[in-house]
Amino acid sequence: MKYRAVAFDMDGTLLGSNRLILPETVAAIEKIQAAGIKVILVSGRHHSVINPYYYQLKLTTPVICCNGAYLYDFNKQCYFDANPLTKSQAKKLLKLVNDYSIHTLIYTDKDMTYEVLDDHLEGLFKWIASLPQFLQPEIKKVASFEKLIDQADAIFKFATSSHNIPALKAFSDAVIADGDFSCEWSWSNRADVALKGNTKGHGLAHWAKNEGVELSEIVAFGDSYNDISMLKAAGLGIAMGNADKDVKAEANYAIGDNNTSAIAKELEKLFL
Repeated sequence: MKYRAVAFDMDGTLLGSNRLILPETVAAIEKIQAAGIKVILVSGRHHSVINPYYYQLKLTTPVICCNGAYLYDFNKQCYFDANPLTKSQAKKLLKLVNDYSIHTLIYTDKDMTYEVLDDHLEGLFKWIASLPQFLQPEIKKVASFEKLIDQADAIFKFATSSHNIPALKAFSDAVIADGDFSCEWSWSNRADVALKGNTKGHGLAHWAKNEGVELSEIVAFGDSYNDISMLKAAGLGIAMGNADKDVKAEANYAIGDNNTSAIAKELEKLFL
């Protein structure tokens, strides 16, 4: 099979634990792009927090954001193939967040927003401060999520988290039981909630159709449970060594972990 595109999950896959892309991985991606291979970033992140890596890698194709809730074209500065929450759904979800005392960020069409600062956000702000000013995304503090939902043009995702894992699990179960939402765990204490049907695999299918590429012609790399749909949809699904065994079981095979040169070596083997 001749592959024409490569899709990368970001956190835990393309990025090391220091939130950076290894220099050898950057070099390998530059080489495969020069050879005509399309590179896709597929993330639970908001597009504003994908942008610094998009810029670093000199990409040109749309990115898949919020676990497939929308695609974003940085050249045109617009989103498309979007499947946002309705305002009533967003308010129902906010009630569940409050009922279970879960921390959340809300991702709108324009911004990442928060009401209360937590330790995950503190780490994110440190990373943002390390970036050149022109690449620094703005994460907005809002006084009221209720008011934000009323005023936003689109709500794409609730990024929920808690160090109280039983409470987060109970919240996740309640979200799934409601029937309107998907809830995908992106880390041991973080769960992304969006409209049911929004997955990375779903987003990859939209991207492939938009770019005129068959899913069978795409290689996908991932490490977490929210990557499984993408690993299964792609022609070749590759799990990282740091992935749980259940994620590895859904991939064609696994390579080294995200803090090694495993991705660069695999790209060399597949494309160069």
